[in-house]
Amino acid sequence: MKGKELLNLLALLSLFSCATPQPSSSSLSPSSEAPSSSASSSSSEESTEKDDRGFIKLPSGYLKKETRLHSFGADVTSKAKAPNLRLFLGDEEVPVYGVYVNQTHKWDPKASGRDLSAVAEVSLKEGAKFTLQSTWVVSGRCKALPSASNIELDFDETYRAINFEITKPGDYMFEYRGGRALHLFVYPYEEQSQYNESNSLYFGPGVHNKDNDPRLRNNSTITLSSNQVVYLAEGAFVEGAFISNNTTGVKILGKGFIDGSVFDRDASKGSRFIPFDFTDCHDFELNDFAVLDPAGWCFNLYFCHDFSLSRVKIISSRSNGDGISLQSCKNALVDGCFVRSYDDSIVVKNYPRWNNRSIEGETENIEVRNCGIYNDLAQCLEVGYETVGTKMEGIYFHDITILGAYHKAVLSIHNGNNANIKNVRFEDVVIENLQTGLGDGNPYLIDFSVAYSPTWSDQHKVTSLGSIDGVKVKNINVLSGKTDTKIIITGSMETRSAYPKIAHEINDVELENIVILGKKMDSTYPGFVLDYAHNISLDGVKLD
Repeated sequence: MKGKELLNLLALLSLFSCATPQPSSSSLSPSSEAPSSSASSSSSEESTEKDDRGFIKLPSGYLKKETRLHSFGADVTSKAKAPNLRLFLGDEEVPVYGVYVNQTHKWDPKASGRDLSAVAEVSLKEGAKFTLQSTWVVSGRCKALPSASNIELDFDETYRAINFEITKPGDYMFEYRGGRALHLFVYPYEEQSQYNESNSLYFGPGVHNKDNDPRLRNNSTITLSSNQVVYLAEGAFVEGAFISNNTTGVKILGKGFIDGSVFDRDASKGSRFIPFDFTDCHDFELNDFAVLDPAGWCFNLYFCHDFSLSRVKIISSRSNGDGISLQSCKNALVDGCFVRSYDDSIVVKNYPRWNNRSIEGETENIEVRNCGIYNDLAQCLEVGYETVGTKMEGIYFHDITILGAYHKAVLSIHNGNNANIKNVRFEDVVIENLQTGLGDGNPYLIDFSVAYSPTWSDQHKVTSLGSIDGVKVKNINVLSGKTDTKIIITGSMETRSAYPKIAHEINDVELENIVILGKKMDSTYPGFVLDYAHNISLDGVKLD
């Protein structure tokens, strides 16, 4: 080979060997990313001209009309849109709204450092094909949750688009590397709404607030009476709160949004605005609607009984952003809900009566099932810490998918007061991503304790300590994440001088079929921490 030909060949080879490096997950910002190749990408010769929103223009005919029955709310132009994501159902653009999440995984009274994420909702009769387009690189950087939905993602890098089909209602997340996500709530299609004008409050599409809706009064609240029905239409945004005291038969239904983003929340100065505050109510239903960015707890359900929350959706990001809080309640069902929270996602507590703290709470017959949980701070499924009242029993969590757990324990019981907590079950829980211990959290899978807490035990009433007896944890499957998680089961010796120096123990805990990344846990697992605990077993083998 001649010298000149050799030089040309070496130059050509160097072009193939110097591939463009891909950005890391920490640098996935719209300004820093560039398109990369993909096996399912369109031709690189296609136009990459962008529109005025920064999206690559889709060619004529790219989007196909969807003929299956579907609907979604009209675009509410006054509500902020997600700036870097847009969604098409067939050839129609679905409104994608901005909603804040908090991925700091650290307690902050002002909840600074929040990130703008995205949320949308649609209704489907039989299914639909979607196109999700972003302003950043997509190939290999997005997954559909829950994984059991088996949604196939077809990446088209040329247009930074993902094409997929959804065939049934459910709560889905399309999560990109770097923490970006679209929360997509898919409802069953209804040819006619369930709205009935008799004793009802109807909120149609659009924004409802104290400035344009006299029902919300000057303090942005509505007080509901017995047997009153609230219907939130698809595309409705209610900037307000619902309060009910000593009522029966209340219903809040529909596919609309309760938007708390306009209200102030700062734990350091005590500002808050709870969107649902029910006290001494019974035989009520709360179904289907979504709550965005509540200014504190989302649901404060206090001394209520015989009620249900079904298919409710929550995205919270501010301090004390608990999802569903059940305090001194009985005969309650939480079914098919989605909770992304910046504090405990679903929590069961015992509180005393505020007007007479000698009257302590009782909790009995609580069932939480078929829910999806994404927890950015605190615990996913929690009993405690406030447990003022000796009776807490019959608490059942089952058929739960934990989409992400990033801070503290997934399954937890914290008895900081005088409750005798009995008959608690956690069964059939799938954990998609176990990352507990981030921020100021603890790397725990399970955390059961009876102990005095300087933070929580004296908040509402000073009591002796109680016990935990009869807990079953069965069929827990961690699909990805940490393998060195801990299981904490610890009672304690009372040391306060006002109370007898006796042991407060945890007894009779059965652990069965715990699988972490495909490996079944056995009694040699090094992550067990047991103290003041008796009759603790794993698959029938005693650990204590």
